[in-house]
Amino acid sequence: MKETSAPYLLDGLADLPPAERRQAVSVVVLRVWETPQVLLGDIPPTQALAAIAAIAAGLPGAQGRGWLDDRLRAAACPQVTSELAGRALCALDVLVGRDSESVPLQLHVSDGEAATALLDDLRDVLMDGLRLGL
Repeated sequence: MKETSAPYLLDGLADLPPAERRQAVSVVVLRVWETPQVLLGDIPPTQALAAIAAIAAGLPGAQGRGWLDDRLRAAACPQVTSELAGRALCALDVLVGRDSESVPLQLHVSDGEAATALLDDLRDVLMDGLRLGL
């Protein structure tokens, strides 16, 4: 994917058959988790965040969340397992700097409080998915 805006990425995911969508987001979060340096080149942070959000959107705890709009609902990853939710959580920790292997990223957002709230909410949904033991 050459475009890296979140809407473009979500539309691209939504266009994939469910099994391919699941595989695509799985590969992204695994690469970010195993090799955080990919965020500095191969996998843009927006792509990593879109994959994490698509996984979180596939969990029962995402229902009713303000960030779960029609576009993300269409891109949601089907049949999220606890393993996949755990990998997404690890990738999120790398992305936001909570992991010791995190890379120094400069993410520019217009509303830092809203971005922090969204990232925290994604984390909560992923944690709930792990607790459910999907």
